[in-house]
Amino acid sequence: MSPTLFVSLRRRVQRGVTLIYALLALVALTLGAVALIRSVDTSVLALGNLAFKQSGLTAGSRVAQDALGWVAGNIQGVLLEQNVVAQGYYATSMNTLDATGVSAQGANVQALVDWNGDGCRVNGVNVNPPACIQPSAAVQVGDESVRYIITRMCAFAGSSDPEVLAAQDCASPPIPNLIQGSSRGDCTVYTGCEDSDKAPATMFRVITRSLGPKGTVTFTETLAHF
Repeated sequence: MSPTLFVSLRRRVQRGVTLIYALLALVALTLGAVALIRSVDTSVLALGNLAFKQSGLTAGSRVAQDALGWVAGNIQGVLLEQNVVAQGYYATSMNTLDATGVSAQGANVQALVDWNGDGCRVNGVNVNPPACIQPSAAVQVGDESVRYIITRMCAFAGSSDPEVLAAQDCASPPIPNLIQGSSRGDCTVYTGCEDSDKAPATMFRVITRSLGPKGTVTFTETLAHF
């Protein structure tokens, strides 16, 4: 074999090894680019879900304020002493109520809310809840469809007279057992206070469900007293 031919073969071998290294580097760069794209897609998806969630919370809060406005407008009189199903209002607290339907996945199904208007079915299956509560009509807030229920936090329906509420086992804000002070803003008991005619105040609960784009579901719960 001549010296010239030997040198030529070595050069060919070297060029082949360089090609293999280049291909390996290209594969590594491709895998890195794919991983980066997947990471960006995941971040965009998370941000989109967060935006959907915030939209649902905002819509639910707005509708909850409207529901509480309805309660405030009817706090005087007898309308709130009984259920007003068309408004999604119930005069009792319904302690066994499962507003989100979590219990429907287990053995002990609690009272459910008919959010979808299908008889409280879960994934198309009738779970036969002890009670199927009817919410309000849907309220459209932007892209969100919001329905709600209002419950008076009392064990029994009936009179809203302050003297009767105690016997109905109604939840109310805590009342400090202190005497009235002499300085401005130091009134710590109902007796003798300017707002004594509002005591004891009854608590109301508003639960909203917002159904948004791509099936996003958001629940809010608000407690208030008047």
